[in-house]
Amino acid sequence: MKVLIDKEPDGPVIFMVNLRDECVKKPGVLYLVALQTMFAIQKGELLAKKPEIDFLMRLAKTDQIFLAKKICSGTDHIVYIIESDDKTVEKISEEDINEAELSALVSAKKS
Repeated sequence: MKVLIDKEPDGPVIFMVNLRDECVKKPGVLYLVALQTMFAIQKGELLAKKPEIDFLMRLAKTDQIFLAKKICSGTDHIVYIIESDDKTVEKISEEDINEAELSALVSAKKS
């Protein structure tokens, strides 16, 4: 899997999301949240019907669709989640992991 911000993908797109500036903190966080959504797709445990909305909910750290759209949805950036054999990811920091752990709690609240 690869996360591209504002760059056309060269592989099949799994899903794409339009985000506000303030929700694009670091590529590492986006990658980890995208992984959570990908695992949810595989297990049939999405927080919403569409992976795009699941991703927004996790990124916004809310289990409310309306609130997730209000917090993170926008036109500043397009984030593409694409299939890829490329395993290279920008360095993921402890801060990124902690941020992604908070978004994972959203799915725990739902179940």
